[in-house]
Amino acid sequence: MMQRYVVVDLETTGNSPKKGDRIIQFAGVVIENDQIVDEYSTYIHPGQEISLFIEELTGISNETVKNAPDFEDVAENIARLIEGACFVAHNVLFDLSFLQEELVRCGFEPFYGSTLDTVELAKILKPTSDGYKLHQLAKEENLDHSRPHQADSDAYATALLLLELKKKLMNLPVMTLKQLYRLSYSLQSEISELIDACIASKLAKAEVHSPDLITYRGLAFKKAEDESEQKDTGAEFPLDDEKKIAMLQSAYPAFEARSGQLDMMNMIHHSFESSQDAIIEAGTGIGKSIGYLLPAVYFSKKHHKPVVVSTYTLQLQDQLLQNEVPKLKKILPFTFQAVLLKGRSNYLSLAKFERALREKEDNYETALTKMQILVWLTETVTGDKDELNLTSGGQLFWNRLQSDGLTYAGLKQPWLELDFFERAKRTAAKADIIITNHSFLMTDLLTEDALIPKKGYLILDEAHHLEQAASKQLGSRLNYISVKTVLNRLGTSDQKQLLYKLGRMLLNNGLADGKSTHELDQKLSDFSYEFEQLFYYISNQAEKLSRSMSPKRLSFKIDDGRWGKAILVAERLVDLLGYIITELEKRLALLLNNESPLGKNSLFHLNDIEVLLGHLQDTRDSLHEFFIKPHEENIYWLDYTNAAPQHGVTLTVQPIAGSKRLWDSYFGRQKSVVMTSATLVVKDSFKYFKEQLGLENEPMQTASIPSPFPYKELVKVLVPNDLPDINCLSVEEFSETAANHIIAAAQAAKGRMMVLFTSHEMLRATYHSIKDSGVLDEFTLFAQGISGGSRMRLLRNFQNFEKAVLFGTTSLWEGVDIPGEDLSCLIIVRLPFSPPDEPVTAAKCQLLEKQGRNPFSAYSLPEALLRFRQGFGRLIRTPEDKGILVILDRRIITAKYGPEFQKAIPEVDWHQASIAEMAEMIEKWI
Repeated sequence: MMQRYVVVDLETTGNSPKKGDRIIQFAGVVIENDQIVDEYSTYIHPGQEISLFIEELTGISNETVKNAPDFEDVAENIARLIEGACFVAHNVLFDLSFLQEELVRCGFEPFYGSTLDTVELAKILKPTSDGYKLHQLAKEENLDHSRPHQADSDAYATALLLLELKKKLMNLPVMTLKQLYRLSYSLQSEISELIDACIASKLAKAEVHSPDLITYRGLAFKKAEDESEQKDTGAEFPLDDEKKIAMLQSAYPAFEARSGQLDMMNMIHHSFESSQDAIIEAGTGIGKSIGYLLPAVYFSKKHHKPVVVSTYTLQLQDQLLQNEVPKLKKILPFTFQAVLLKGRSNYLSLAKFERALREKEDNYETALTKMQILVWLTETVTGDKDELNLTSGGQLFWNRLQSDGLTYAGLKQPWLELDFFERAKRTAAKADIIITNHSFLMTDLLTEDALIPKKGYLILDEAHHLEQAASKQLGSRLNYISVKTVLNRLGTSDQKQLLYKLGRMLLNNGLADGKSTHELDQKLSDFSYEFEQLFYYISNQAEKLSRSMSPKRLSFKIDDGRWGKAILVAERLVDLLGYIITELEKRLALLLNNESPLGKNSLFHLNDIEVLLGHLQDTRDSLHEFFIKPHEENIYWLDYTNAAPQHGVTLTVQPIAGSKRLWDSYFGRQKSVVMTSATLVVKDSFKYFKEQLGLENEPMQTASIPSPFPYKELVKVLVPNDLPDINCLSVEEFSETAANHIIAAAQAAKGRMMVLFTSHEMLRATYHSIKDSGVLDEFTLFAQGISGGSRMRLLRNFQNFEKAVLFGTTSLWEGVDIPGEDLSCLIIVRLPFSPPDEPVTAAKCQLLEKQGRNPFSAYSLPEALLRFRQGFGRLIRTPEDKGILVILDRRIITAKYGPEFQKAIPEVDWHQASIAEMAEMIEKWI
């Protein structure tokens, strides 16, 4: 094993040495024989000014380096330090390239030795980490990292991280190490040398096999937990609230009884026992999750029937299993089993992964993903993709590995016992609580061979999303890239893709027909060309329309004359697909019905073709519905971005009343359905919620349980009185005006502020107005859709910076839990009415007009009130929180419907103030 590593970190004036940026601090930590033996660090005078941003980031100012040596003065020491060592850094390409520039500039030879990137190594050995920034990994591994963005602290933390990663590598079985070694030559740093040394070290002594691992067909796995059924407990739900409180306090002595939580438990128990349906609004802070899980477990145990808990977001689904279920296991006097169940495509197919490992793959991201999965297999018992932190390329590669359930009678199933989805099904069949999501639940209910009991007991959390989830599930989407991906995977008979392999199989079995093969090639070529033309034409039409309509989403009216050409092309495409699908089905049938047995690889190829065939059939059905025979009860629209002509278009269809259809066919047949959320009530009534689901005439128990928080003591609401009416200005004009108030609020609150918008257009305009002004340069600004990264990454980054402002749209209006001082000020820029030309809104409003109802009062206003309540709910998450809400839309004061918004949230003090008064009030309150 390499004996000497030098772990390096640099702080610099910028990101590009070629543009004149310079090093301001160098640190190196020397490791020999797995021990830190030396450290060297120095500030360096860059010969230029250090920007305020770099000073804020690193703590290194112009004053700090005033008397520091120039790089020329320390270059020899640095060159001597790294000579003959393995150069290690967290993102090695950045540190090494910067250092190389400076060494060469000073007349020294560049470094030619081995390199090791701890980012790359961490991705492989910690495939489930939330992120790979140094501070995230240091926190996960509990490493000393007291001064992030200081080179000496960063280098030391990276050295400790390297030692931990080496230990992890040494703990992997030789079988896994050998597979990692084979793939490691596609990596960017010399990780292969480290793996090779680990293999040699382990082979030099007898390997001790971990009792937690099993090996099969050349792969090492974590041993699954016992799937045996739980013993009968004879559990009786404690009807007496005092008994429930005593049980909760025995597990958590600091637990404070919440009457709302107890009421919720009792109501759900009664609903299940009496086979009734219920709607429960549970305010923030009542303990909703335990409120429904506890009675669900008691019911399941007593009656030996599983209770299904479904959420809208995967985040809450995971949170229930990882956080709430362990709490409940501590509370209850008996054991129970709760399992997570997701759609099949979330699970790894071991058969596909085994085949992929045999393929020679030099693509960097594919090799990296294979290595991540090899390590992950020694840790996971679920095979659930959501555990992994994959790159974008890794996500694409996963599509080739996901479980699809297709099997052929002639193909042995060596992985069936270990198959992750099959294991999830077996576990779910024995579980007391099945935790799933609305998307999978609705998909499963629509299948004949459903995993969820057809007449069972359901708890639907985040129920305000039921209608949206149902419409999405019963709808479909068609875009250029997905179809072209299918065509590329299929190929033609001379491209050595799946169609070529199909032709070879037919030839080898004496079943080939040269004429029909040529015709199929021609039809595929025609289809590909016509499909490109269709989407090119649609994008051109969308470009013209977007000049007068929303630039992102456009209604798609099939009977409109401008789409006549698209309809003609779509008709030709449907005919071409009919021929292609029929010919592929014939070829598959010839091979499967042939007397000669097919080899394993041939059957795998047929499996892949059958999957693609399913995609082609979906494409044909979508084209037919969009362009040839649209249904009156559906909404059609296109999403358009001008990033690329064809790539920027997605066609979408959804039913106007999807949830009603699902309820009548499936949910309504369940023994008992409990729907819950923190925001279901509009104007003290469940009428709007029931109407959206088509449940106006369904008998249901209902309860609205208020939050226990004393909001009047925790929140003030400010409405500036020096802002113009939002409807009197353009987006750009109002954004500039709003920017001044946001700047003033940010300075008064010292960051810790979230700004909610109703459109990306206004968010971008306001963000850039503030950014360009330079007034908030000392603040860190994060903007959804601009700053990059997922929603969760944005939230984590926002919480990691002291003076931070987060600009968000749709998905940040709800499901954001930032307790304490991290979020002290919330700004709502505009009352959250949906744009009237938004396709779903427009269709619903047209339907209401046909029914003789007022679309504004029956739909637009209730929808906005619910969204407003959700936005308000971001501010106070615990009884200790304190915050201020600023509303920049004066219609909440001046419009007829303004009082409805004021009454939609708990009773708090409202104030109107000028920009100066607003800033003063914020400073005093928080």
